[in-house]
Amino acid sequence: MTPLEIIRLVLICIVTLVNFFFVIDLLNRRKDIKACEEIIKKNSLTFYKAFSKITNRRKREAVYAVYAFCRYADDLIDEDQDETGLNALEEELKHYIQGEKPQSFRFRALKQTTSHYYPKNYDYKPYFDMIKGQRMDLDFKGYQTEKELLEYCYDVAGTVGLMLLPILSETHDKELDAFAVNLGYAMQITNILRDIGEDERNGRIYLPEDAFRKANYSKDDLHHGKINIEFINMFESFAKKAEGYYEQALDDLKLFPDDVKLPLGLSIVLYRGIIDACRESNYDVFTKKNFVSEDKKNELIQSFLKSMK
Repeated sequence: MTPLEIIRLVLICIVTLVNFFFVIDLLNRRKDIKACEEIIKKNSLTFYKAFSKITNRRKREAVYAVYAFCRYADDLIDEDQDETGLNALEEELKHYIQGEKPQSFRFRALKQTTSHYYPKNYDYKPYFDMIKGQRMDLDFKGYQTEKELLEYCYDVAGTVGLMLLPILSETHDKELDAFAVNLGYAMQITNILRDIGEDERNGRIYLPEDAFRKANYSKDDLHHGKINIEFINMFESFAKKAEGYYEQALDDLKLFPDDVKLPLGLSIVLYRGIIDACRESNYDVFTKKNFVSEDKKNELIQSFLKSMK
């Protein structure tokens, strides 16, 4: 074998190895994203039904990656009361920001997202604020005022919108920030209303003290699942606030590129539908978890599609 043939053979081997490792890396990245997709599909069919409509695959999968990160943080507290796990997640986030190689599939998937959509000088404050919000549930003391409640809603939900903004829009301005935060308010208030009974049984009452005083409804009434005009008035006062945020969000869809208007709009109308589901069950948020049926979801989707024409 001549020297030239040896060089040629070595080059072929190198190219083959490079291609092999490239394929392995690609398969591993696809596996990480698939795991994130399964998380959103399992935990929120409403969001999955909406954001799976994003036609750009990379953008769609970036949403799944952010959701998986947030879901993990939420589950650490809601399901496990795992402060150690939450602290570990925060440390992993710090190491990730410093450029260390991500170890978990969540951060590997997140890296695919941030490297493509986030600016190099991106401020990860929304991620840390979200973790701070989860930590508030560990030492839950309740809220005195609506302002305090909205601060919590920002930490656990408004931040998620801010995380998604670089994915959903190439532009960045205060109007988009307001959209993200206000939609977070709406969705978290919706969660709170839907889960009043479950949360109370777990020792958490999110509705603020001043709302109880204003409605002339007591926490003892809440504990006994009392549905009366006072409770309905209190429920509706927050439901109408959430619906106001939803309406503003629908109006602000014009700020976004065409390819995300549909999935964003669907996430709004489908999540808003939870409030109506609570109403249709005669405000029984104590003995069952109200949700939007598949038939109703399809009806809301068709209605929204007509409104976009």
